[in-house]
Amino acid sequence: MTLETLERIEELLLYFLGVQVIFSILVFLLGRMMLDVYEAGVSENPKTVFQRTFTFVINAFFGIGPYLNKRFLKYSFFKRKFFMLISIVVQIIASIIVYYVIKNLLRAIFL
Repeated sequence: MTLETLERIEELLLYFLGVQVIFSILVFLLGRMMLDVYEAGVSENPKTVFQRTFTFVINAFFGIGPYLNKRFLKYSFFKRKFFMLISIVVQIIASIIVYYVIKNLLRAIFL
């Protein structure tokens, strides 16, 4: 595997982790507006293969923000926003750690 291929894989990983964090931040800032957009693309109980595949892809790319928001709905507005802010900070730190661990593993294995 060439260095360019590894860099493309690392860029895809960075894109995936970045989209998760950015969508979580948008859910934190815009709330119901972003969740309506998310829920428009996700079927609650998908029946066909297309619906299952599409729901899986949407959940894989954007799922953590709406999932955390749904978990925090039992709290008041201010507590929910506070917990969401803390979870975004933890998510950023975890994304950085995951990125560097996978990057170093790929480089150790293939270079």
